[in-house]
This record gives sequence, C-alpha cells and structure tokens, in this order.
Amino acid sequence: MFATVMVSPCGTSTLTNQANGDIKTLLNETADSREQDLTSEQKLILEQYIDQRRSEILQADIAKVRKWSAELNGILSYYQGQIPPKTDIHFLLATATYQGQKTAGIIQSWLEQHGCRVQIANVSQDLNVRSADEFRLAMSELVEWAENTLPGYRKSNYKIVFNLTGGFKSVNGFLQAMGMFYADECVYIFQNSSELLRIPRLPVKLDPEGIIRENLSIFRRLAQGETLPLEMCRAIPETLLYQVGDEVGLSEWGRLLWNRCKDDYYSEQLLEPLSPKIRYSETFQKTFASLPPARKRTINERLDQLSHCLETNQNYNPKSLDFKALKGNPCPPSTHECDAWSDLDAKRIFGHFEHETFVIDKLDKGLH
Repeated sequence: MFATVMVSPCGTSTLTNQANGDIKTLLNETADSREQDLTSEQKLILEQYIDQRRSEILQADIAKVRKWSAELNGILSYYQGQIPPKTDIHFLLATATYQGQKTAGIIQSWLEQHGCRVQIANVSQDLNVRSADEFRLAMSELVEWAENTLPGYRKSNYKIVFNLTGGFKSVNGFLQAMGMFYADECVYIFQNSSELLRIPRLPVKLDPEGIIRENLSIFRRLAQGETLPLEMCRAIPETLLYQVGDEVGLSEWGRLLWNRCKDDYYSEQLLEPLSPKIRYSETFQKTFASLPPARKRTINERLDQLSHCLETNQNYNPKSLDFKALKGNPCPPSTHECDAWSDLDAKRIFGHFEHETFVIDKLDKGLH
C-alpha cells in the first residue's frame, strides 16, 4: 500500500464553529486581517480565545474534533475515522491572515499530538481572499510550490491527495483544477453529511491546439519571469496571461499549463537560445544530440536560465545555474562555466565570450 501525501487548505472553521456573541463578531470583522492590521485590544481578545480553542481541540475526542474542524473532519474521514498512519505526510495550506495562520497551527498541533508528520506550507505572503490581484499572485505561487514539491513525492511512490473539505471556496476551486494535474484524487465531505466524495484524476491531454508549441519562445521567456509587450502575445489566449498596463506575464492558469507541458518540448531537441547573446558550438550541438531525453530537458532549462542571466547582466543567477568565471585558464578557450546537472555524472556547461556573444563550447565534467 502506498504512503500518502495529503494537501489540506485551511479556512477558519476551527475558530468559528463554536463561536458566538462578541467573539463571533470580532472573528468576522478581522477575518481578512493580518497580524499587523489588528489593534492591540483585538489581538489580546483573539489570542485568549484562540488559546482556549486550541486547548479544547487538543483535549477533545475524535467525534468532537470532526464536528469542530472541517479540515480535520476531511482528513479523518479519508482515514475512516482513524488516526492517519505515521508514514503519511500532511501539508496544510494556510492563508496569510492572522486567523488563517492560527487555524493551521491548531490543526498542526492536533496532528502532531497524534504522531503525524505535518508541515504548514506558507506558499505566499499574499494568500488571502481580499482582492483578485493578490489572489491571482498567490495562486501562481501555489502552482510553483506544487511543481517544486509534489512530483518528487510521486516519483517516490506516494499517493497525492487534495483534501478540499475545509479552506475557502475560491482557493478550493483553483485547487480542484490543480488536482487534475498534481493529485491522484481530490476528496471532500459531501454537503453536511459524513460521506466522503472522491474525485479521481482524469486523463487530461494538454495543449491540444499546440498553443505552447506555436508560441514556445514566448512561453519560455514568460516562464523565466519576464514580462512582454501585449502585442507580442496576441496569439496566446488571455486566460493564460496576466496583464499589467501594456505588458503581460503568465497567469496562474498559464503557469499551470506551462509546468505540465514544458517537459515534452524541452526533451525533444536543442532549442534556439532565448538571447541573441548566446551561440552554440558544433561540438556542443553534437554532444546534446546524443543525450537521453531527461538530460536534454535539463540542458534546455539551464540554457533558458543562462539567457535570462546574460540579458540581465548576471543580476539573475540562481543557484541551480551558478554561472561564473573560471579561475586561471584550465580549459581554453572556455572562460566561464555553469551547472548542467549535479547528480550521478555531474556535468557543467563551458563557454567563452566573443565580444558580446557567449559561445557554448562544450558539456563536460566539472573541474576539480
């Protein structure tokens, strides 16, 4: 039986389900507030109530916990009312609000009290439901978190489950769409019953009209965080773009689609450089042609990073690229190197400058 990674967005039901009177009014008034937005009086009252609520939940039996917390009800329903096994991993998606952080903390404490492995995934400082702009930015960052986190667990034979019983409707709606790409199934409690509804991942064919293939260089640049003139991107559906003034970047949906499609394009062939400042040598092209698809993908990704690095005068130079000058003159004509991959037969990309153009000389073992 596979171990499970469960992703649970957190709302505020753990705090509000038993609240009434003045405290319920205060919870409603400050639902979207961050800690720094609260007055000292509000914070004091909320802290006292939250401490009381935490104590009640940590001492309650499973039946009461399921009644008081939608998130824990969903988790426990998935495990048929039993404590989750210690082999499973739980990620709690918390909003950036004061109540959201406190709610996730209570759920984390309850799970850890019962021996569960749990982590609060603070994927964005903007994860709230106050405005569309903040929400869209947060969803883009959520896609990045999922892309950087979940595929690794799947490769390690974990089952990925999105528990959508708690959380906010806007976040859960997006997560249900994300689940078609990242989760093996989405689950939630059907209305007010205790019945668990399971939605399995459906086979989805991406980019059926070749939108990315026809605009590959644009998507590659946008994926590096560039913004481009709107006129340059007219052929791309507006739902995949996020417009600010006369320029656009990838929207949360565009990033989701790109992350699911990019491996196919990067694994096929050596892609043309995104920057006119890069040129490939014949030696490098021949070496690339002999690589397996997974390594081709890595090299193309690294070359896109290198293009962005050179276009920004090396202000952009992530650790995964590590573009730097060689010390001394160990392998002329190459004067610089960057990472290719670091596992197994770790390789580096070597090159040299000819005026403003960086020539990729070869792919070879790193220097010692």
